[in-house]
Amino acid sequence: MRAEPVNTRKTGVSSDYGTTPRRGYFWLLRSTFAILVAGTFMTGCGKSASPPAPAPTAAGVPVAKAEIAGVAIYRKALAAQDSEETIHLLEQAVRANPRLAEAWYQMGRQKISRAPGVVKMDELQGTQLFREGLEAEKEALRLLDAGKVTVWNSTEEEQARATLAIDLVGVDETLADQESSLRALRVRTY
Repeated sequence: MRAEPVNTRKTGVSSDYGTTPRRGYFWLLRSTFAILVAGTFMTGCGKSASPPAPAPTAAGVPVAKAEIAGVAIYRKALAAQDSEETIHLLEQAVRANPRLAEAWYQMGRQKISRAPGVVKMDELQGTQLFREGLEAEKEALRLLDAGKVTVWNSTEEEQARATLAIDLVGVDETLADQESSLRALRVRTY
Protein backbone atom coordinates (compact mmCIF):
# COMPACT_ATOMS: atom_id res chain seq x y z
CA MET A 1 0.00 0.00 0.00
CA ARG A 2 1.22 3.38 -0.90
CA ALA A 3 1.35 6.32 1.41
CA GLU A 4 -0.15 9.58 0.36
CA PRO A 5 2.33 12.38 -0.09
CA VAL A 6 2.31 14.86 2.66
CA ASN A 7 1.75 18.49 1.86
CA THR A 8 3.37 20.45 4.63
CA ARG A 9 3.24 23.87 3.07
CA LYS A 10 0.40 25.70 1.46
CA THR A 11 2.53 27.07 -1.38
CA GLY A 12 4.24 23.78 -2.15
CA VAL A 13 3.43 21.21 -4.78
CA SER A 14 3.16 17.66 -3.61
CA SER A 15 5.14 14.93 -5.27
CA ASP A 16 6.28 11.40 -4.55
CA TYR A 17 9.58 12.76 -3.34
CA GLY A 18 8.42 15.38 -0.99
CA THR A 19 7.36 18.95 -1.24
CA THR A 20 8.89 21.44 -3.72
CA PRO A 21 7.99 25.07 -3.29
CA ARG A 22 6.29 26.73 -6.30
CA ARG A 23 8.43 29.79 -6.13
CA GLY A 24 11.50 27.66 -6.99
CA TYR A 25 10.22 26.85 -10.49
CA PHE A 26 9.18 30.40 -11.21
CA TRP A 27 12.40 31.81 -9.83
CA LEU A 28 14.43 29.42 -12.00
CA LEU A 29 12.33 30.20 -15.08
CA ARG A 30 12.49 33.94 -14.48
CA SER A 31 16.27 33.89 -13.86
CA THR A 32 16.93 31.87 -17.04
CA PHE A 33 14.81 34.28 -19.09
CA ALA A 34 16.63 37.31 -17.61
CA ILE A 35 20.02 35.80 -18.43
CA LEU A 36 18.97 35.06 -22.02
CA VAL A 37 17.61 38.59 -22.52
CA ALA A 38 20.74 40.17 -21.01
CA GLY A 39 22.99 37.99 -23.18
CA THR A 40 21.08 38.98 -26.30
CA PHE A 41 21.46 42.68 -25.52
CA MET A 42 25.13 42.36 -24.64
CA THR A 43 26.04 40.59 -27.88
CA GLY A 44 24.35 43.36 -29.82
CA CYS A 45 26.36 46.10 -28.08
CA GLY A 46 29.17 47.57 -30.13
CA LYS A 47 27.73 46.57 -33.48
CA SER A 48 26.26 49.29 -35.58
CA ALA A 49 23.38 48.65 -37.90
CA SER A 50 25.25 49.98 -40.95
CA PRO A 51 28.70 51.42 -41.70
CA PRO A 52 29.08 55.17 -41.45
CA ALA A 53 28.31 57.15 -44.57
CA PRO A 54 31.34 58.40 -46.54
CA ALA A 55 32.30 62.02 -46.14
CA PRO A 56 30.62 64.21 -48.74
CA THR A 57 32.80 65.61 -51.52
CA ALA A 58 32.63 69.09 -52.88
CA ALA A 59 30.21 69.37 -55.76
CA GLY A 60 31.89 69.22 -59.13
CA VAL A 61 35.32 68.22 -57.76
CA PRO A 62 36.43 64.80 -59.01
CA VAL A 63 38.04 62.45 -56.55
CA ALA A 64 41.76 62.20 -57.32
CA LYS A 65 43.17 58.74 -57.87
CA ALA A 66 46.61 57.80 -56.63
CA GLU A 67 49.18 58.14 -59.39
CA ILE A 68 52.12 55.84 -59.91
CA ALA A 69 55.29 57.39 -58.55
CA GLY A 70 57.37 59.18 -61.14
CA VAL A 71 54.76 59.18 -63.93
CA ALA A 72 53.79 62.84 -63.46
CA ILE A 73 57.44 63.89 -63.54
CA TYR A 74 58.00 61.69 -66.61
CA ARG A 75 55.12 63.38 -68.43
CA LYS A 76 56.40 66.81 -67.42
CA ALA A 77 59.82 65.87 -68.83
CA LEU A 78 58.29 64.90 -72.17
CA ALA A 79 56.62 68.31 -72.36
CA ALA A 80 59.82 70.23 -71.51
CA GLN A 81 61.46 72.17 -74.34
CA ASP A 82 64.99 72.30 -72.95
CA SER A 83 67.03 69.07 -73.18
CA GLU A 84 68.90 69.77 -69.93
CA GLU A 85 65.61 70.27 -68.10
CA THR A 86 64.22 67.11 -69.72
CA ILE A 87 67.20 65.07 -68.54
CA HIS A 88 66.95 66.58 -65.06
CA LEU A 89 63.23 65.73 -64.82
CA LEU A 90 63.80 62.19 -66.10
CA GLU A 91 66.48 61.69 -63.47
CA GLN A 92 63.93 62.80 -60.85
CA ALA A 93 61.37 60.37 -62.31
CA VAL A 94 63.70 57.38 -62.03
CA ARG A 95 64.64 58.38 -58.49
CA ALA A 96 60.94 58.55 -57.63
CA ASN A 97 60.26 55.19 -59.31
CA PRO A 98 63.28 53.06 -60.25
CA ARG A 99 60.98 50.56 -62.01
CA LEU A 100 59.64 53.10 -64.52
CA ALA A 101 61.07 51.62 -67.74
CA GLU A 102 59.74 54.46 -69.87
CA ALA A 103 61.67 57.09 -67.91
CA TRP A 104 64.89 55.05 -68.09
CA TYR A 105 64.45 54.69 -71.85
CA GLN A 106 63.76 58.39 -72.45
CA MET A 107 66.64 59.43 -70.21
CA GLY A 108 68.98 57.13 -72.14
CA ARG A 109 67.75 58.46 -75.48
CA GLN A 110 68.15 62.08 -74.34
CA LYS A 111 71.68 61.57 -73.05
CA ILE A 112 72.82 59.59 -76.11
CA SER A 113 71.38 62.15 -78.53
CA ARG A 114 72.94 65.04 -76.60
CA ALA A 115 76.38 63.45 -76.20
CA PRO A 116 77.69 64.07 -79.78
CA GLY A 117 77.20 67.82 -79.40
CA VAL A 118 78.83 67.87 -75.99
CA VAL A 119 81.83 65.74 -77.03
CA LYS A 120 82.84 68.37 -79.62
CA MET A 121 83.37 70.87 -76.79
CA ASP A 122 84.43 68.52 -73.98
CA GLU A 123 85.43 64.93 -74.75
CA LEU A 124 85.35 63.79 -71.15
CA GLN A 125 81.91 65.22 -70.39
CA GLY A 126 80.48 64.03 -73.73
CA THR A 127 81.82 60.52 -73.22
CA GLN A 128 80.43 60.42 -69.68
CA LEU A 129 77.01 61.54 -70.92
CA PHE A 130 77.11 58.87 -73.64
CA ARG A 131 78.03 56.13 -71.14
CA GLU A 132 75.23 57.23 -68.77
CA GLY A 133 72.79 57.09 -71.67
CA LEU A 134 73.82 53.56 -72.60
CA GLU A 135 73.53 52.45 -68.97
CA ALA A 136 70.04 53.97 -68.76
CA GLU A 137 69.02 52.16 -71.95
CA LYS A 138 70.37 48.88 -70.58
CA GLU A 139 68.23 49.39 -67.46
CA ALA A 140 65.21 50.20 -69.62
CA LEU A 141 65.66 46.96 -71.58
CA ARG A 142 66.05 44.97 -68.37
CA LEU A 143 62.81 46.46 -67.02
CA LEU A 144 60.99 45.88 -70.33
CA ASP A 145 62.08 42.25 -70.27
CA ALA A 146 60.75 42.02 -66.70
CA GLY A 147 57.35 43.36 -67.86
CA LYS A 148 57.58 46.71 -66.05
CA VAL A 149 55.73 48.75 -68.69
CA THR A 150 53.66 51.44 -67.02
CA VAL A 151 52.65 54.11 -69.52
CA TRP A 152 53.33 52.76 -73.00
CA ASN A 153 50.97 50.77 -75.18
CA SER A 154 52.21 47.69 -77.07
CA THR A 155 53.19 49.68 -80.21
CA GLU A 156 55.32 52.12 -78.21
CA GLU A 157 56.97 49.23 -76.40
CA GLU A 158 57.81 47.50 -79.71
CA GLN A 159 59.32 50.73 -81.10
CA ALA A 160 61.43 51.15 -77.97
CA ARG A 161 62.65 47.55 -78.17
CA ALA A 162 63.65 48.05 -81.82
CA THR A 163 65.62 51.21 -80.94
CA LEU A 164 67.27 49.50 -77.97
CA ALA A 165 68.27 46.54 -80.14
CA ILE A 166 70.21 48.93 -82.40
CA ASP A 167 71.66 51.14 -79.64
CA LEU A 168 72.81 48.29 -77.44
CA VAL A 169 74.70 46.26 -80.07
CA GLY A 170 78.15 45.66 -78.58
CA VAL A 171 77.31 47.75 -75.52
CA ASP A 172 79.54 45.76 -73.18
CA GLU A 173 82.61 46.45 -75.34
CA THR A 174 81.59 50.09 -75.66
CA LEU A 175 81.33 50.47 -71.90
CA ALA A 176 84.51 48.48 -71.21
CA ASP A 177 86.66 51.60 -70.92
CA GLN A 178 86.72 55.32 -71.67
CA GLU A 179 88.58 54.96 -74.97
CA SER A 180 86.06 52.39 -76.32
CA SER A 181 83.20 54.70 -75.39
CA LEU A 182 84.89 57.65 -77.10
CA ARG A 183 85.46 55.61 -80.31
CA ALA A 184 81.79 54.51 -80.37
CA LEU A 185 80.66 58.08 -79.79
CA ARG A 186 82.86 59.40 -82.60
CA VAL A 187 81.27 56.90 -84.98
CA ARG A 188 77.90 58.41 -84.09
CA THR A 189 79.18 61.96 -84.33
CA TYR A 190 80.83 61.89 -87.73
